[in-house]
Amino acid sequence: MSSFSAPANFPHAFLRMAIHTNDQTLKDKYFNAVIQHNQKMLQPCPDSGFDLLTPEDTQFTSEFDTKMIDMQVSFEMRTYNIDSGKYDDCCGFYSYPRSSMSKTPLILANHVGIIDSGYRGTVRGAFRMLPTTSVKAIQNENVKYTVERFQRLLQICHPSLCPIFVELVTPNELSETSRGAGGFGSTG
Repeated sequence: MSSFSAPANFPHAFLRMAIHTNDQTLKDKYFNAVIQHNQKMLQPCPDSGFDLLTPEDTQFTSEFDTKMIDMQVSFEMRTYNIDSGKYDDCCGFYSYPRSSMSKTPLILANHVGIIDSGYRGTVRGAFRMLPTTSVKAIQNENVKYTVERFQRLLQICHPSLCPIFVELVTPNELSETSRGAGGFGSTG
């Protein structure tokens, strides 16, 4: 597995995350986010999700406009088995909208992203803009809403919502699977 040492006395999951970009600023932001996230995991009531950063500005120009945003990160998740004291085989996980997304005119078009255990491609979110009557939208008819770079819209969660320890790895350090990077309808 890895040299990462998570506490073994409570249920948790282990998430290996690979960043697929040359954007050093995005890499640095994730590096800091992982440190802060993992420090919270040692508290009595840790967070259940790990937030994803939007890598670039994305403009929505009309009501019901739907855009696929590639988060430029891929994952491998394993659940810690308290009985055996080891990490089980890879497991599937979810991509949920963060609660703060309710402050935007966006929804996740498929409501919940189900990421299969063997998927190694980058996680993407399909966002749809709902009708809005905000002053900002009325003033600029061409751009109704802009998702800003590094805005957090999605979070990765284990199916049980147990805490997740995160480790940054290179893309080739994720395990290989027969599924690979095929996503969004690639299985049929």
